[in-house]
Amino acid sequence: MAQKTKGASQRTKLILGAVVLVAVAVAIVFVALSSQSSFSEGAFDYSQIPQGRRDDGGFVLGDPAAPITIIAFEDFLCSHCQRYKSTVDQLISQYVAKGMARFEYRFTPVVDPAYSRLTAQLAECADTLRPGAFWTAHDRLFELASARRFNDSSARNFAEMMEMSYADLLECTRDASQVDIDTQYATQLEVRGTPTVFFQIGDGMPQLTPLSNQPTIEQLGSLIEQFN
Repeated sequence: MAQKTKGASQRTKLILGAVVLVAVAVAIVFVALSSQSSFSEGAFDYSQIPQGRRDDGGFVLGDPAAPITIIAFEDFLCSHCQRYKSTVDQLISQYVAKGMARFEYRFTPVVDPAYSRLTAQLAECADTLRPGAFWTAHDRLFELASARRFNDSSARNFAEMMEMSYADLLECTRDASQVDIDTQYATQLEVRGTPTVFFQIGDGMPQLTPLSNQPTIEQLGSLIEQFN
C-alpha cells in the first residue's frame, strides 16, 4: 500500500512539474507576442497621412499646415528610442494623423559606428527606391533592432520585409548621405543623446520640449494643444 501511495505521489509531482513547464512556456510566448505587438500597433496606413521632406532632406510626416512640428533625434539601435517608439506611435495616431502636428525624424547614429549609420541609410534608401516607403521602413527597422542585435542578417531581413532587393538597397547606401546632414543638424542644436525631442512653431527655431528631452504623450499633447 505504501508503494502505491509513493508511486501516486511521484506521478502527481510529475504532472505538477509538467503543468508548471507549460505555464512558463505560455508566459514566455505571451511576453514575446506582447513585445511584438507594441511595434505592430505603430503600423499605420501612412498613405493616408501627408509625407514630405525638409529643404535639407529631413523626413516629415503630417499636414504641412499644422502649426507645430515635433522633431525627434533618434537612433534605431538605441534601446531608449525603441521604448520611446510607443510614445511616437501615440503622437502620430492622436495628433499627426488628425492634422494637429507634424512629426520629423532625424537620424542620430550614436550606438554603433557601422550599423547605426547603416540603418539610417537603409531607411533613406527604402524611400529612394520606393518613394513614400520611409515611414514603413522606420517602423520595420525599429522592430528588427528591438528584437535582436542588428547585423548583416538583419539588413537582409529588412529587405525581405520591405519586399525590396537587398543588392539594390546596398548599392543605394553608398551614396545615402541624409544621416550626415542630420548628424550636423544635431550638433548645431547641441543634441547630447537619443532620443532628444524638440518642437518647432512654423519656421521658427527648434526648441527643446519643456520638462523633458523625452516628453510623455501627455506632455506632448499639452504642448500641441496650446497651438491648435
